[in-house]
Amino acid sequence: MNTLIISLLILCYSLILGIIFAQVLITAPVVFKVLDDQNASKFLRKIFPRYYFLLLLISLLALLISYLFFKIFDLYIALVAVFFSLLGYVIIPITNSARDRGWDSIFKWLHNLSVFNTIVIMGIAIIQIFRATTL
Repeated sequence: MNTLIISLLILCYSLILGIIFAQVLITAPVVFKVLDDQNASKFLRKIFPRYYFLLLLISLLALLISYLFFKIFDLYIALVAVFFSLLGYVIIPITNSARDRGWDSIFKWLHNLSVFNTIVIMGIAIIQIFRATTL
């Protein structure tokens, strides 16, 4: 396998990990310490669509690389990452609407789904980085 192609796939999944870690470890904790609830909500409503959209774009690039150069298993793994990134992006307006309407149980369920999406995408990225380094 061409080292450049393997490096590109590793770069995609490393970018995904970096974005997730930056969001979870830097952005989210600081927002709630620095901003009041109203401004934190405004900020998060702007940042999360961009977060998931960026994850989606990079996952699509990993999907393309996997399709062109890797085994079918890698293609399916990339498809799962794309699916969960897209799902995270799609549920954001529904989650915001549930919060605005005071539907706390629906909001909590959707928020937990978003967290689950992030964990799945992060797990895929870690697995694929290790898999690609052993090729």
